[in-house]
Amino acid sequence: MERRQRPIPVTGRERELLEEQKKRYEEGTGDTGDWGKFLSTITLLGLAAAGIYSLVKASARSQQSVDVECSQCSETFIMAVSNRSDRAVHTICPYCGTELVVYLE
Repeated sequence: MERRQRPIPVTGRERELLEEQKKRYEEGTGDTGDWGKFLSTITLLGLAAAGIYSLVKASARSQQSVDVECSQCSETFIMAVSNRSDRAVHTICPYCGTELVVYLE
């Protein structure tokens, strides 16, 4: 069964602020048009900034994978990436179980 998306109620002012931030994001990153991608990226990066998850940067990127060094245990593992190539992806270190936000840019 496919889940339906439900609208999130926002005020007119909140909508204006979101539109303004989305426009800044698009201008700064080149990612355009997709609200879902924008919201998931800023949510993950915001949770990392708040200290909920550790933020790590991917290295040695190929079309199918990236190398990720865990910020907790310092082990490096390979993570598969999809063709969508989001800017930030949530994953778990296979060595120590730490939840990470991997920045792919």
